[in-house]
Amino acid sequence: MKNLTTFIAVTAIFLSLSLGSANADDHDGGPFYAFYHVQVSNPSTLVSAMDTFWASECGKQYPADVALLEEVFNGSSPSTHFIINTFQTSADQAQAAEIMRSCPDAVAFVQSLYESGTLPVSQYMGSAPIDESDWTEDIVFSKVDIVVEPQNQERYADAYAKMMKKISRDVEMRSYGLGRVGFGRDRFTHWVWTGARSIPELNAITQRLTSHPVFMEFNQDVGRMRDVMNTSQNVIIKSYPR
Repeated sequence: MKNLTTFIAVTAIFLSLSLGSANADDHDGGPFYAFYHVQVSNPSTLVSAMDTFWASECGKQYPADVALLEEVFNGSSPSTHFIINTFQTSADQAQAAEIMRSCPDAVAFVQSLYESGTLPVSQYMGSAPIDESDWTEDIVFSKVDIVVEPQNQERYADAYAKMMKKISRDVEMRSYGLGRVGFGRDRFTHWVWTGARSIPELNAITQRLTSHPVFMEFNQDVGRMRDVMNTSQNVIIKSYPR
C-alpha cells in the first residue's frame, strides 16, 4: 500500500504540475507544453487507461490537447513513452491540476497506471518562443534536448529562428520549433523539434536540413553555445484533443 500511495502522490504531481501564475489572465505567455515521460511494459494498458479517462466526464473537461508518443529511439533513457499536454494558458493548467487531484475518474486513472506497471521517469514544462506550423498535424518527430547557458539563450534562439526561416525557402518544412524549459530544468534547458507525416518524410527533411549551407553557418556561429544532451525519434500513438 505504501508503494501505491507513493506512486499516486508522484504521478499526481507528474500529471498535474501547477504554475505559480495560475491566476494570470488569458495572455500569460502560453501555450505551455508539459511533458510526462514514463516507462511502460505493456503499452496497450496505458492506451486503455487513457481512453477510459478521456472518455469520462472529467476527461471531457480536461483543458488541454493531449498526445501519447512512443520514443522509438532515445538513447539510454529508460523512458519508453511520453504524454504531452498543451495548455493554452496557466489557468487551463491549474484547472487540469484540480481535476487530477479531485476527480474520482482521475484517481482511478492513476491507480490503473500503477497496476499496469507504468513508472514515472521525468517531467518538465515550458513554453516555445519559436513554434512554427501546427505540430498536431504531424505524426513523427525528431527531438533534440540541449543545454544553453542563460547569457547565450537569446542569441541562440534568434540565430535558430533566422536559420530555419532561410532554410524553409529551400526545404518544405512541416512543424518545427524551439522550446524553453521552465520547470523541471535538471537535464536540459531547451528542446528543438522537427515534425513530419511519416518516418521517411522526417528522414528526408532532416537530411536536407542538416546538409544545408545555412545550417552549417548556424553551427559555426552558435554551435558552441549549446550542449546536445539527447536526440530522439518519437511517434504519436494516440491524440486526445481538447
